[in-house]
Amino acid sequence: METTFSTFIPLYLILIPMLTGIVLYFLPESKMLIRKAVSITAALFSLAGVIWLLPYVLMGEVCCDLIEFMQFGLYLSIDVISWVFALLITMAYFLAVLFSFSYMDHEHNLRRYYSFLIFTLGALLGVVFAGDFFSLFIFFEIMTFSSFVLVIHKQDREALQAGSLYLYMAILGGLSLLFAILLLYGNTGHLDMIPALENLGTQRLAILVLFMIGFGIKAGLVPLHIWLPLAHPVAPSPASALLSGIMIKAGAYGILRVSLVLFRPAGEGSTADWIFIFNSGYILMWIGIVTMVAGALMALLQSNTKRILAYSSISQMGYIAAGFGVAVFMGLEGAMGFTGSLYHIANHAVFKAGLFSMIGVVYMLTHELDMSRLGGMAKKMPLVTVTFVIAALGIAGMPGFNGFASKTLIHDAMLESYKHFDLYGIFIAERFFFITSALTICYFLKLFQGVFLGPVPEKLDRDYKLPISAGFITVVFAALVLVVGIFPNLLLERLLVPGAQLLGFSDYSIAGLYGFGYFEWYPLRKTLLVTLLALFIYLPASARGWFDWTPPPRLCIQRLIIQPIPQMVLSFFFREVNINDMALGQFYEHADNEDVQSEYAGSIDVMDPGHDEAGQSAYYVSGKGLDRDRRLKEQFKSFFWWDQEQWNIKNLNFDNLLLAFVLGVILFIVFSYGT
Repeated sequence: METTFSTFIPLYLILIPMLTGIVLYFLPESKMLIRKAVSITAALFSLAGVIWLLPYVLMGEVCCDLIEFMQFGLYLSIDVISWVFALLITMAYFLAVLFSFSYMDHEHNLRRYYSFLIFTLGALLGVVFAGDFFSLFIFFEIMTFSSFVLVIHKQDREALQAGSLYLYMAILGGLSLLFAILLLYGNTGHLDMIPALENLGTQRLAILVLFMIGFGIKAGLVPLHIWLPLAHPVAPSPASALLSGIMIKAGAYGILRVSLVLFRPAGEGSTADWIFIFNSGYILMWIGIVTMVAGALMALLQSNTKRILAYSSISQMGYIAAGFGVAVFMGLEGAMGFTGSLYHIANHAVFKAGLFSMIGVVYMLTHELDMSRLGGMAKKMPLVTVTFVIAALGIAGMPGFNGFASKTLIHDAMLESYKHFDLYGIFIAERFFFITSALTICYFLKLFQGVFLGPVPEKLDRDYKLPISAGFITVVFAALVLVVGIFPNLLLERLLVPGAQLLGFSDYSIAGLYGFGYFEWYPLRKTLLVTLLALFIYLPASARGWFDWTPPPRLCIQRLIIQPIPQMVLSFFFREVNINDMALGQFYEHADNEDVQSEYAGSIDVMDPGHDEAGQSAYYVSGKGLDRDRRLKEQFKSFFWWDQEQWNIKNLNFDNLLLAFVLGVILFIVFSYGT
């Protein structure tokens, strides 16, 4: 029987970093040693506090209820799932603050940087400690706006543009969450994180979509990801490590609580309820598949090292969403999909924060991010090279490294769901999973070759002294990758399986997780096939420069999908307003006429522009609006019509034919190997 512990400790863990951040802002710029000491103390306090809560969390739930806070109150609750997120947050924050000591020494406005860095720690803990959706929304928005300051820290044109897009998308996500919360409260009368599918009525689809938009933006799911590859590279590397390794997990946490808790029946559930659950999980799985494939393909085509890692984060969030989707539509048998995704959240936080830190060390010493101007760093930075290889093997899912465990669980969950439902769509999704795993190896081979191999550029051919703090954090991240990879069942059985039990998955599906055979021949064989496919793709593509191809702007998701939507809405809005304004002007002009109805119903195109001043203004503005609409239609025509001059059989060369052949062979291998 679970026990509930009521204490103010969760509130202290949130408030102390937030208050510390405020205090840091008012410290004079010259008090650098004090600022560093206070920052690392706040991070260490949070980490120690979270670790101290573990015995209580394993026995039950730790909660804190502030009834008098605003109308709904502020309710904090820590279970084993939220504790895992909190541990990842505080551990990564401690290492990021330590890395900042050396990385940020030559940066400007350190008072603001450390202030918002520590303040955001409290907001992040508030997100995962929230016991209801109102509390989660409050801390989610605080986290969003405080992390915005970290994105625009450089204050150059690129950073401000990325920050603007980040802010616009965050506002869209926040409004979506707010509308979802209002609909949820209107249908259920509460905002608790409990199963409530039966009570959501006919608005369940709208609530689900709004929640998924709000959390999907933060998680970087395609096509809501457009802010991420711009924002993560421009932030300082310690902040990039947190943005990519930790903050996007806030979106994944929200998706988990919505899809696997709120949208579950409180009882047995009706047939209609389970059909809705299956369809929503199936769609979520495919959103994850599209996200992982798109992120991997775009990572392959980048030359900026931090942008490769940013697109890699998008791809890895696709793995997590796909696993959650499988867990949702498998119902009570979805323990493997859930634990695989939660495991991958933990693994991704470790190796991605580590990779951003390692690339950050290279940038700190060379001031270069473009691979075309890097190379040979293995000779200059051997420790960073070794730790980078370990982290890259982790994200590639190699046996003995942490990513292997989580990817194996997600992959096996997809195979299990295919055997259970025998749906060809799941079979196709599993094949895309296989291909994306190979592409992951490819873009890390490209990154490693571009940064660490080859000759050292003359401009960078000098001795580099690695700061102690920077070397320490890279070693810690690499050690975590190895420890989890060598003992994969330790984390699974001690923390992740209790999380699956908490969500009510069946004992049968949970039993298969104990003593999971990671190092049996079947998962090892799959990894071998993925590696061979990756080499088959990478070697000819790298030799012929296919990864250097720059996609035309018309293929940009932002231009194809995101930009046209507000343009269409604004065009429609202005056109309708202008037409109504003109009609209203006619109505007032002929108000004394007996035939006003026929005049009002007539064509506005015959309106005489020689009316009163208001009528002339309406006529002019409407003409501008209609002209804008015509231009928009021409833009859409240019987006979606093929250029017949460009696409011609005479323009194909040997490289195109070889590329088509390689893709054909890849598809043949992937769709032919036995499951």
